Amino acid sequence: MMKTHPIVYGLFGVCALVIALYITFPILWLILASFKSAGELTRLPITILPEHFTLSAYSDLFRAGTQSSQLLDWRKLITNSFFISVASTILVVFFGAIAGYAFARIKFPGRDLILGGLLISRMFQGAALLLPTYRLMVYLGLHDSPWALIIIYSAFGLPFATWIITAGLREIPVELEEAAVIDGANRLQTMMKVVLPLAVPSLVTAALWHFVGCWAEFAFASIILESPGKKTVTLGLVNFVDYFTLEFNRVGAAAALIALPILVIFFFGQRYFTRGLLQGAVKG
Repeated sequence: MMKTHPIVYGLFGVCALVIALYITFPILWLILASFKSAGELTRLPITILPEHFTLSAYSDLFRAGTQSSQLLDWRKLITNSFFISVASTILVVFFGAIAGYAFARIKFPGRDLILGGLLISRMFQGAALLLPTYRLMVYLGLHDSPWALIIIYSAFGLPFATWIITAGLREIPVELEEAAVIDGANRLQTMMKVVLPLAVPSLVTAALWHFVGCWAEFAFASIILESPGKKTVTLGLVNFVDYFTLEFNRVGAAAALIALPILVIFFFGQRYFTRGLLQGAVKG
């Protein structure tokens, strides 16, 4: 076994700490700014930690009758984003599980070529497809409808979810299904009662990954949704910046609220993310 000098370990640790601080400092500063008063944010010299801790920015964000709540109904924005993200995630996991099972268990001509094509489709930038997607949604009568975003997000997320789920299903021994067949189960029963329960890590990984992507998406939401009551949190944040550029503490509070679900998901689903992505790296 190769031995590594303690000094080398120390250098790697210092580098990792510097990189972590470099990445997280803007986020931490934004969150800390949300706990400061507007006057403290504009005062020099700039302070990192709040001198007087306050939650006024958060209360103003949701307080009825204030200018912010009239322009940005954040309860509605959060509800809209949650509905769109959950609905699209359910569709992606459902159809991804069916497609993943087919790729993992059924041999058909061009299987590996099609599976590779799913990854290639991820290389197309969404910005290049904004205009044709917008035209298609207008033609279908779905412009300014949350269902348009559910369809779009599902279409873009399904290839990667299928790839993750396929990699997870390929790790499950085929012998388990063969034993179930001997006991009298058909293919659907083996899939539902034997395979999918064992594929929970890859299903959860695909679901969490897709939910986070939907929650933070901006480009398609900005061209599809126009009515204030149908907008999502990312659109709400942009409008908030337009109207309250000088009150940065409220901008920080809004950004923190948007990031909170993502942080919770990563905190509780970290091991699923790691395991699911490693499955894809080995088997994909």
